[in-house]
Amino acid sequence: MRGKQPLFVLFLLLLAVVIAGGLLMTHRAVRLPPRVEELPGPVPARRNAYYVRVAVADVRANPYQGAELVTQALLGDEVKVLKQEGDWLQGRVPDGYIGWLKTADVVLDTPPPALDLAVVTIPRALLYRQPGGADAAGEALMATDLPLVQQKEGWMEVWLPGRGTAWLAANEVEVWPGGKVKGKRSGEDIIQTAERLRGAPYLWGGVSLHGIDCSGLTYIAYYLNGVRLPRDADLQFQVGRQVAREELQPGDLVFFNTEGTGSLPTHVGIYTGNGEFINSRSGRGVIFSRLDEPLFARGYLGARRYLP
Repeated sequence: MRGKQPLFVLFLLLLAVVIAGGLLMTHRAVRLPPRVEELPGPVPARRNAYYVRVAVADVRANPYQGAELVTQALLGDEVKVLKQEGDWLQGRVPDGYIGWLKTADVVLDTPPPALDLAVVTIPRALLYRQPGGADAAGEALMATDLPLVQQKEGWMEVWLPGRGTAWLAANEVEVWPGGKVKGKRSGEDIIQTAERLRGAPYLWGGVSLHGIDCSGLTYIAYYLNGVRLPRDADLQFQVGRQVAREELQPGDLVFFNTEGTGSLPTHVGIYTGNGEFINSRSGRGVIFSRLDEPLFARGYLGARRYLP
C-alpha cells in the first residue's frame, strides 16, 4: 500500500484538474460554426423569451465584469438563455456567440405579432415616448431591429422589451417588410453603411459607435444590407467566395494577419477601391487604410465576396 499511495494521490490530482477544466469550459464563451445567411423573411412567430432591454449589452467570456468582452448584443435582440448564475445569464445571442450577460440587461417579455421590422440605419437614434421629438426614452444604435407597431406622420412606433413601445423618427430607420431587406444591395451600399461609423473608437468585441472592432464593423455593414456574416474575422474568412487580389471589387472583405503569426486572420476591412479599405484599427478607430501600408502588405491573406 505504501508503494501505491503516491500513484493514488497523483490520480486524485489529475482527476481534480480534469473536473476543474470541465467546469471552466462550461463558463467560457463559445462560437457557433461559420455560415452566411440572407436575412431573413418571413419573421418567425414572436414568443415569450429573453430580450436585450438596453441599447447595447456586453457579452463576456465568463460571468464577471472583468472577463473578456467577446461581442455585444443590441436592443431587442433575443437571448436564448441556457442558465443563470447570480447576476449573470449565459445565453446565445444572434451573432452566434454563447456568452454571459448581466441579468439587468435582459428582460423576459413577449413581442407583439408584428411582421415588419424597423431597423436603425444611423449611428444613434433617439427613442421618444410620443411622436414629435419630446420626452426622450433612450437610444437605439445602428443595426438595431425592432418590431414595427405603426407609422404616423414621419414617425414609427416600435416595441421595446419590458418597456411597452416608443417612437423613432422615420428618416432614421428603414422598414424591412416581413423582416426582409428591400431591393438588391451592392458593394457600394456596404461601403456607405460602414462610412456612417467613421470615427467611432475601437473596442474589442464592440459593435456600435460607442466602440467597435474590425469584424464588428464588417458584421454590421453586411447585416444592414441583408447578409448575416459570422461575427469574427477568422470565421468570415472561412465563408464566401475567394477573390483574387487583381479582381477586388468595392464591398469585398480583405483579410490580414497583422501579428506575423501565420495564416489565421487577425484583421479584416471592407475594400473601397483604388487600393483602399475601411476598417476599425486598434487605437485609431474606424478609418480608411491602404493595402500597400507595410503592416497590411506583409500580412495580406486574401479576400472574400458575399454578395451575388
